[in-house]
Amino acid sequence: MARVYNHQLGRVMSYWYPENRPRRQSAAIFDINKCIACQTCTLACKTTWTCGRGQETMFWNNVESKPYGYYPLAWDVKLLSMLGPQTWTNGVYEGRTIFEAAQAGQRVLGFRPEDSDYAHPNLGEDDCAGGTDKGSFLTGIHTASWMFYLARICNHCTYPACLASCARGSIYKRPEDGIVLVDQNRCRGYRDCTAACPYKKVFFNPMTRTSEKCIGCYPKIEQGLQPQCFVNCIGKIRLQGTLSTPSEAKEDNPLDYLVHIRKL
Repeated sequence: MARVYNHQLGRVMSYWYPENRPRRQSAAIFDINKCIACQTCTLACKTTWTCGRGQETMFWNNVESKPYGYYPLAWDVKLLSMLGPQTWTNGVYEGRTIFEAAQAGQRVLGFRPEDSDYAHPNLGEDDCAGGTDKGSFLTGIHTASWMFYLARICNHCTYPACLASCARGSIYKRPEDGIVLVDQNRCRGYRDCTAACPYKKVFFNPMTRTSEKCIGCYPKIEQGLQPQCFVNCIGKIRLQGTLSTPSEAKEDNPLDYLVHIRKL
């Protein structure tokens, strides 16, 4: 395995391929404090890209009610339990990554969700079914009355687990903007990518027998437009652009400023 530097972890890590960064990296920032879970982003994405046969359970964009909402079921807590307790020291992640924790015969530590795990996309599951007593947020169990909405899309990772896991080499990262795509002509539906993705944002289409995922609305990006989920966000919680490496951060780039300079 190659050794690559991951600035988010603050250290060098193992990865299946040498570092090969795109000319620009498409990135996004979500202000989850503003999200009201109206699901406009979810439906904008679904009616544009995943409304065909075999795509019924595909939600390239979804909004979850945390800490108890998941799509697919337990996508995050199950992987964390497999990884086990890990440590951070002075801003450096000293634990194992999913590449370093992979078992013999695996490229990436992960799991393939069951079909039933995709049964409930967390749409409307937090609608009020009653009220809470006044002051319960002060006197009661904290998590019983506290929650937040988490909007999720593909992260188009710098070091994608889906790409590393694909035996066919059908997943690639576009050199011009870093968007991660699946070559539908090369894919044979092995589904290693669905198991490898830690965010479970690669889906299997049982009709075409291939894997599909968020394409970053690249046809719009190429025209200088914003992705569907960004344009249709009612709360305007999303900021899309390009992100530089820490050493090349530009203060007049909103994403660079928030991520690398203010470190939000």
